[in-house]
Amino acid sequence: MDVATILNVQQVEIDMEAQTQEEVIRKLSEKINEKQVLTNKDAYIGSVLERESQSTTGVGGGIAIPHGKSKGVLEAAIAVGKLKTPVEWKSLDDQPVSVVIMFAIPEKDRKDTHLKLLSQISMKLMDDDVVEELKKETDKQKIVNILS
Repeated sequence: MDVATILNVQQVEIDMEAQTQEEVIRKLSEKINEKQVLTNKDAYIGSVLERESQSTTGVGGGIAIPHGKSKGVLEAAIAVGKLKTPVEWKSLDDQPVSVVIMFAIPEKDRKDTHLKLLSQISMKLMDDDVVEELKKETDKQKIVNILS
């Protein structure tokens, strides 16, 4: 399984309005749920917030990659939010976040799907040109293409 097979334009939101990290996570969970892969949205959100409490997923450069494993997730999904106004995320570089790439992973994932997906996204985000392109892009399909 790779990013290209599970991310599509319906799970990308441009100019997302949110004031807090939790609000971003809740809104992106709605985007993920549009794929009808969440049986218990609150359990999934709880898993993402729990993960954030352990250590930040704000990787720097205005990007965060929150993720959660939960019984409330039927199959892996990704949602992307480009925020209208950056949000505080306790990022590694202490900068607010403007692009959020959020993963939903089934609790009984035996194929290390989340590690593979995180690795694919992380490899892309190591390229500063990709990060800048991602921040500037407003076309949903092009955002999917950048991350796939």
